[in-house]
Amino acid sequence: FDTLENVKAKLNKFGYDEVEVFTGQDAYFTTLSNDDVAEAGYGKLLSSSLIVRSFMKKTDGKRDSMLVFKNKTLDEKGNVISEEKVSTRVDDKEVCKRALSLAGLNNWTTLSQENHFMKKGEITIIVGKVEGLEGVFMEIEEYDSIKSLTPEEKIDILKKLANSFGFNLGDDYSVKKVYMLF
Repeated sequence: FDTLENVKAKLNKFGYDEVEVFTGQDAYFTTLSNDDVAEAGYGKLLSSSLIVRSFMKKTDGKRDSMLVFKNKTLDEKGNVISEEKVSTRVDDKEVCKRALSLAGLNNWTTLSQENHFMKKGEITIIVGKVEGLEGVFMEIEEYDSIKSLTPEEKIDILKKLANSFGFNLGDDYSVKKVYMLF
């Protein structure tokens, strides 16, 4: 609950440097009907959705597109405890979106965001803004030295790291940006 500039400045003071800026749009397509989408929870929506991701990196200035599926594991409270992404490059995002629509998939939402990648050693922290949502969102990527831990151990370490910066984070460590926007 702060400005992007303040969050980046504070991370800089902790030794994190901005290494990339990523702007993009994710168009979410699901096998669910409009009526079913309105009733579905986060887990059901994500497990039935493909994402057409269009993005540009500041470092190279070119636009890329991907077709992405996120296989998320949720705990009993609906918090994400692990995630596997499967993706492939797409030559033309509009053709891909049209193909998914023609196949009967429903474009239930589109998320536009700007993300700043901050790095210190093996740790990458992504901070950014989502069009249509208040606040700054922070994601800490899993890093090599914790990969062999259980999901619960990883989450505990990542929460401690997030809290160590002194940001006003609230109490939701498993923010579901796309669901909040929806």
